[in-house]
Amino acid sequence: MRIVAMTVALLAAVILAPATAAYAQAHQGPDLAAQRAAMERIAGMAGDWRGEANVTFPATRTVHQNEHIERDMNGLLLVIHGNGYATADRTGAPIFNALGVISYDDARQIYEFRVYNDGRAATAEAHFLDDGRLQWTMNFSPVIIRYTITLGANTWNEIGEMSRDNGATWTQTIEMNLTRIQ
Repeated sequence: MRIVAMTVALLAAVILAPATAAYAQAHQGPDLAAQRAAMERIAGMAGDWRGEANVTFPATRTVHQNEHIERDMNGLLLVIHGNGYATADRTGAPIFNALGVISYDDARQIYEFRVYNDGRAATAEAHFLDDGRLQWTMNFSPVIIRYTITLGANTWNEIGEMSRDNGATWTQTIEMNLTRIQ
């Protein structure tokens, strides 16, 4: 009887050990150090920026853009407030108004970019390209929208593109050039 009980206990331990380890790993919580380190890589975006966005879709126009970006949640988030104006003096109501929140998902090893504008919301995934540019993409299959950011110490260039055929061909929709003002 005692041998049977020991055999059952050993068998249970062998069967349950992988499940227990998987459960513990899945429920250990986020790696805050990894998240902060990843967010530090894009911390240079924080500040106040100003410049122009040349839009080619849905209609051609120049938007006079302001971006205010700040770090939040002890370095775990970047919060972006973007406003675009029809006139260079940036007066009157904005013709473009958006909010974005960037975080890092250490489990999936991607940046998550949550964006809001004109009553719409979307979640994009962002990652660094091999050349150091940051690219964020929203996939509404078959339509894919992507933005590629080239960030310098005091300059920000962002190209927006759209594909209507799951990424086979791309059309540029916007080019934004900003300068750090603070």
